[in-house]
Amino acid sequence: GFSLGIVSRKKILNKNNVKEKDVILAIPSSGLHSNGFSLLRRILKNYKIEKFIKKELLIPTKIYTKEILTLTDKKLIHACANITGGGLIGNIVRSIPNNLTANIDLSKIKVQKIFKWLRRKNISDFEMLKTFNCGVGFCLITNRSKVDKIKKIFSKNFKPYEIGYISSSSKKLNLISKVKW
Repeated sequence: GFSLGIVSRKKILNKNNVKEKDVILAIPSSGLHSNGFSLLRRILKNYKIEKFIKKELLIPTKIYTKEILTLTDKKLIHACANITGGGLIGNIVRSIPNNLTANIDLSKIKVQKIFKWLRRKNISDFEMLKTFNCGVGFCLITNRSKVDKIKKIFSKNFKPYEIGYISSSSKKLNLISKVKW
C-alpha cells in the first residue's frame, strides 16, 4: 500500500535550505519496515526461521508523520529523508543540493539485531545499505543549534542521533568508516 497527500507550498521542505555544516540525524527504525522482503524471502528459504525473526516480521512500520509535522511547523529542520527502498544510500541524496555532500559515518549507525542477522547471511555491506534501513528509519538535516529541541519531540525509542554532516563538494554522498555489524 501507499498513501498520498497534499501539502501547502509554504510548508514544502526545499533541499536548497540545506547548508554546509548542517548535521544529519538518524531516527531509529522499528525494524525492517516494508523494505527488502524479496531478498529476505530468498534468504529464509535457505535458513531455519528463528523465533526472533518471526517476531521481527510482525513489528509494524514506525510512521514518523506526527513528529515530522511538528518539526516542520516549528521550522526545526531544513530537509529530511524517509529511508525506504534504496536504503540509506539511495534516499539521503535526494535531500542534498548539487553543490553539497552528505557525509555519513556508518560506524555511528545503531544497527538492530535483525540487520546483523541478515548481514551474516552473506549479504555485502553495499547491498545491506542499498536494500535495508539497517536501523535508520528516517533522517533529518538541520542546524546543530536545533538538535536538542528536535530530540525533545521524539519518544525514547525513536530519539534522533547524529550520523553525519553536510560539507561543500560536488559529490552527493561520502560514506565514512564501516557499519559495526
